[in-house]
Amino acid sequence: MITLAAIDPDRRLTVTVSEVPAPRPGEVTVDVAYNGVCGSDLHLLFDAPDPLVGHVLGHEFSGVLRAIGDGVTGHRPGDRVVILPIDPCGVCQACTGGGDSAVCVTGLAGGPGIGRPGGLAATVAVPASMVHGVPDGLSLREAALTEPLAVAMRGVAHAGLQSGDSVVVAGAGPIGLLTVEALHARGIDRILVVEPNPERRARASRFGVEVSSPDDALSAAAGLDDANVRAVIECSGHPDVIDLGVNLLGYGGRLVVVGVHSMPASVHLLAMSVKEVTVVGSTAYSAADFAAALDALAAGLVDTTALITSVVGLPEANAKVVELHGGASGDVKVLISHGLAE
Repeated sequence: MITLAAIDPDRRLTVTVSEVPAPRPGEVTVDVAYNGVCGSDLHLLFDAPDPLVGHVLGHEFSGVLRAIGDGVTGHRPGDRVVILPIDPCGVCQACTGGGDSAVCVTGLAGGPGIGRPGGLAATVAVPASMVHGVPDGLSLREAALTEPLAVAMRGVAHAGLQSGDSVVVAGAGPIGLLTVEALHARGIDRILVVEPNPERRARASRFGVEVSSPDDALSAAAGLDDANVRAVIECSGHPDVIDLGVNLLGYGGRLVVVGVHSMPASVHLLAMSVKEVTVVGSTAYSAADFAAALDALAAGLVDTTALITSVVGLPEANAKVVELHGGASGDVKVLISHGLAE
């Protein structure tokens, strides 16, 4: 038997037990070590029209291979792994013509924690294609950051920056701060983080960046060594940031929308056309982005100590997600530990 935390009718994560899953052909089972809590987990738990009763969240996880199914090669029980939680559909444009830089949205929707049981179970069955080996010297705790860091890596790649360019990151939540570290990993250090919450601004400043409130953003951006802002990477999900981002950009700049927006945004189109601004959407990550994130973590280019601010056990998971959803938490990234020894 294994333990897991499933959504109950009252939108709580209730710890229960279940049979150990067996891998089907082409699958492996993974004993989960650490699972990161994501904003999308909170949306699925608290914002779905009806409670997703019985669903097991969790798509940011690392662990150890437990068993392999028929037809699986290149893996063996005991391998330390991290999961790229996308199961490509094989027929969409991203799958047939995008190569390793494209994202299959259908496959993302069917991945663990979203379309199938996820990492809040002690053991999870996933397609073997999702498995990536964790490099020697990288802990499973650190490796659990690979998936959210890949989101940030894709946003930074879309920005098209070079060393010496100035960039604004909007939002100092987990993805915003991971974006800061993704920029640092690429040698970009002329960074302004715009964030309305003073506690989050103070936290962001510890990552070696300039910080500003939205009201002071234009003057703060002008102080980035008098350089034109080449890119704004929007990580907040707040609609007002879109227009602010266009105003912050210099001529020919690029606005990259990473944050998940549920409301429409207004933007001054004249400013967009006069500045010849490019707006780029950024969804999840590709296989290439995931590999880049794993390489950056293995190379020690990311401050995992500053990013991972809480590690709790499965019995504490519900209290922690309630705290995160309430907005009062000082955490950056929370990991749920299943107590698996490395």
